[in-house]
Order: sequence, then structure tokens, then C-alpha cells
Amino acid sequence: MAKEPHGGEGNEGKREFLDALANGLRLLSSFDAQTRSTTIQSAAELLGVTRAAARRILLTLTELGYLQQQERYFELTPKALELGYRYFRSLGLSGAVRPYLQKLARELHVAAAIGVLAGPDVLFVDRVEAERPIKLDLRAGDRLPAYAHSLGRALLAQLPEAELADHLPAGALPKASPYTVADRQSLRAELVLIRQRGWSFANSELVAGLFGVGIALPSRGSGPTIGLNVSSIGTPWTVAHIEEHIVPALQATAQEISILTDSLA
Repeated sequence: MAKEPHGGEGNEGKREFLDALANGLRLLSSFDAQTRSTTIQSAAELLGVTRAAARRILLTLTELGYLQQQERYFELTPKALELGYRYFRSLGLSGAVRPYLQKLARELHVAAAIGVLAGPDVLFVDRVEAERPIKLDLRAGDRLPAYAHSLGRALLAQLPEAELADHLPAGALPKASPYTVADRQSLRAELVLIRQRGWSFANSELVAGLFGVGIALPSRGSGPTIGLNVSSIGTPWTVAHIEEHIVPALQATAQEISILTDSLA
């Protein structure tokens, strides 16, 4: 039976109402800190539909990239966050972490950003520009190749080897610049180094003169791992400067953001 449309008027509103779309959105909205996954049976009970209908909805959302399937369980993917990010962008809203990014950007005179992995890309949750603007128009919801960006590499380094292939492009890794690390063996060696020292570095791999340092925030269980990075243009920092000044500032900000995200969970 068709459901009464919200905001519709009379028979015309009922004719225009799509049950399948409404159920898909209801299902996406049902995930929260307490409900991190669902099954066909649970979805059917939530939506008041048959198991066959619930299965079609779940598989459609999985095919579109908003859910991922782990045996009989379906979980949200970072792509689902893009729905909210587009809303934030349309209203010009700042995320809850923006004050921390602004503080970090002012302290180091850099651009600062947070993001998560979304397939082979790093998906930016928020970004604050440097005092000296970087010629890179990135906003919440935008993506860059994870393997060629310091934030993305910091996140790739946290993955088990079995999951790494799911977050790299199929075939040869495209070279965005002459300096892009596009050899898979070299990239894996770089990820091992990142795991050992706790931070990543990329220089001129996407844009000439653009360099950055990234770290991963402590894992929050089943939620996506969040990455934090700072970037600038010009002469790259030395390793000594990174370890003495940049990494401690990143770690302090990461700790503050972790406390915030835990309080919102």
C-alpha cells in the first residue's frame, strides 16, 4: 500500500510519491552509533516491506556505493556522508571540527583538512585555507586520489594488506605529476614507512610545489578512520622540522578532534 506522502497535497501528491525512494532514504537514516549495520530481515521490519523488497533496496544502495555488504550484514560507506556534505556546501556551514582546523592553520600558517577514505579516493570532510591561499579549490565532499595525497596515504597505511587493493585504482596508478609515486611496490614500501613513523609526506605529487603531512586519528571501532593533514606551497619542510613542529601540532589537534567525535558518537 502506498504511504501518504509528506508535504504532498491531495491525489497529485500521492501519485508523485515514490515508495522505493522513500524507503531507501528511511533505511539510510536509520544508521547511527547504536545501529551500525542491518540485515535483510531487520530492514524489512523497519520499513514494513517484504524480505524480497528489503533485499532489492539494500542491494541497490550497495550497487550505488552507499552501503557495503559483509556476509549477511550491510553497513554504511563514507559515500553516504556525501549527502550531508553537499548540504553543508549549499548552506556554507562549517563542520564541528572547523574551529580546530582553523586553530591548526593559524598556528602553522598552512591549510588544514580532515577526510576519510572513499574507495580509491580521500573524501574531504572539511578544509581550512592557509593565510597564503593555496591554488587548490578543495571543499567538503571533494575527492583526490588517496595514494598521491598525504592525508590519503596516512589512511591507506592503516589498512590490512587484504583491504588495500579495494582502495587503489584498478590497473596502473595514474601519474598526476612527474613526482607521483605510481609504482605499487614503491607505494607499499612508503606505507610501511608511514606505519613505522606515524606520519605521511607527499611533495608535488598532485600539484607542482604543493606538499603536505598527514596522520590518522585513533580508530573509533567500526566507524571510518579519520585522517588529518596540513599542506603548503613553496620549499618543503625538512624531516627535522616536520618531527619537531608539524607532527606534534597534528597530534595535539587529532587528540582534540578525537575527544569531540567520541562525544558525538
